[in-house]
Amino acid sequence: MRRPAALKHNQLGLKCCVDARYSTCPGWRNQSRVPVNARTCKHLRSILGDKYEDARLKLKNPDGDKATAGKKKASASKSSASNSKATWKRKTRNDDDDDDNIASPSKRKTAAKEPASKEKDPEEEEEDEEEDEDKPPSKAMKFPAGDELEEIDGIKPKQVIKDGDEVEAPSKTSDAVYKVKRTWDHYYCTCPAWRNQSRNPVNARTCKHLRSILGDKYEDARLKLKNPDGNNAPAGKKKASATDSKATGKRKARDDDDDDDDIASPNKRKRGGKKPASKGKDDEEEEDNEEDEEDEAPSKARKIPGVLLAVKWDLEKGADPTGWWVSEKLDGVRTFYDGQTMMSRLGNPFTPPKWFIEKLPKGITLDGELFGGRGTFQSTVSIVKTMNSPHWQNITFQIFDIPSMKDEPFEARMACLNHMFGPSGEHKQDHVFVLEQTEAKSRDHVLEMLKDIEAKGGEGLMLRKPKSLYEPTRSNTLQKIKTFFDAEAKVTGHVPGKGKNKGVMGALKCVMASGKTFNVGSGFTDKQRGKPPKTGSIITYRFQELTSSGVPRFPTFVGEAIDKDEPKDAEVPHHKKDSKGKAGDE
Repeated sequence: MRRPAALKHNQLGLKCCVDARYSTCPGWRNQSRVPVNARTCKHLRSILGDKYEDARLKLKNPDGDKATAGKKKASASKSSASNSKATWKRKTRNDDDDDDNIASPSKRKTAAKEPASKEKDPEEEEEDEEEDEDKPPSKAMKFPAGDELEEIDGIKPKQVIKDGDEVEAPSKTSDAVYKVKRTWDHYYCTCPAWRNQSRNPVNARTCKHLRSILGDKYEDARLKLKNPDGNNAPAGKKKASATDSKATGKRKARDDDDDDDDIASPNKRKRGGKKPASKGKDDEEEEDNEEDEEDEAPSKARKIPGVLLAVKWDLEKGADPTGWWVSEKLDGVRTFYDGQTMMSRLGNPFTPPKWFIEKLPKGITLDGELFGGRGTFQSTVSIVKTMNSPHWQNITFQIFDIPSMKDEPFEARMACLNHMFGPSGEHKQDHVFVLEQTEAKSRDHVLEMLKDIEAKGGEGLMLRKPKSLYEPTRSNTLQKIKTFFDAEAKVTGHVPGKGKNKGVMGALKCVMASGKTFNVGSGFTDKQRGKPPKTGSIITYRFQELTSSGVPRFPTFVGEAIDKDEPKDAEVPHHKKDSKGKAGDE
């Protein structure tokens, strides 16, 4: 067979892997009835040559149908979803938003057991993914190596913003200064125009500040890549209207920096209606706002699901847990399924792919978490905020209750869930699990389980009272257990309060011994907010783990460290650092 022109790795979205030639174009991808090593397209023919491609196809698939997509333009509107109806319905993507570098995730049996073993060779994984493209995805958090936003369709950003970095963007019409930050495959801006695009997934929003920093051409390419079938946000080219978000909920537009992603979002309430399930003191905020819902207040038309919320179990003084049910406290995103759609506990909708949700039972409600694996909270949050993303393949739905059976005891509810989703259940799916429950034998048994889970990178444990009913509020029938770290930081400034804290301190600006900066916004009394620690003072704060940027996740104020004159960072084990689920990380 004649030698072709050299095919460089990722040239024009083309790739050579073992004995196959891949292209990210729709023409190549829509040939699902042809073996992956016997597909071609106009791009491959242009690079390799028609004679070579004809010879290669004859060699690789002598008895099969030759692909025709390489000789004519593929229709962007043609879907290959019908090709896979016999196996699984899967949303077809005609854009290059997953490349071929995403490893095919392995199945995760239960959330409480050991994480999946190490990844296979990347090329083997790519080949497996293409050969199994019509099958339902199995689950384990794996991500492509490299930076998918470094260059899109040959267009590079004017200014490179690396994952976790942020830059300031001064307003052109006022003295406000906004923050532009990148988290994985998202660019955020704290301006109202970006926040008011609630109809677009967060990885497909833009604004004039992002366009100014990244460039119009790059932003146009990025929006097309991330949301090819959706409405591209016009906010980057004109001022956003206050009515833009009426269809999905009024969002509070803020002209100042409100701590971005490093502080738990403040309590959000339905205006003019009842508030969500009651909360305890400020330090409860750290877990009750895990969804990181960007300060989006639910609209009056949006139904807020009532969910069962936990209280803290004291490691030393907590009630005797003997006979209670113990499960792993998942580090995911709390999710309520209403029989048709998925939403956060504040009623903000999630947009999973059709294949992810279509086999769930109708006519019942489910309470659980969208979970990407231990130590991958930030990546999980990023994924569940998106639509049309291949990274949903890395998410599982971990179910731990069925609110529609709220008057039945917990044991009966679990039996029903296991019947539906168990090995022989009618609704069994590779990405849906019922969270494993273990009966506690003693306090020491629970503490030993906590130690084991944390050693594996888990967040903690949950305790459920036997025979308890499902209460749509905070209840002592559900208790959470986890350990925290204490550290000291230097105060560098104060963030003005808003809402109930208007006129007083909202958060402390702090610097760690490492030099990293973050804000502490919870754990204060009203008196402390009125007279906060002075700039230059040392405070003690408490947190559960570090983010991928190396700053505390949801820190809470403990008190002033009057006997200290320098900040001191906590010694945090590796499994308490958010790895974001990159390949090679556990």
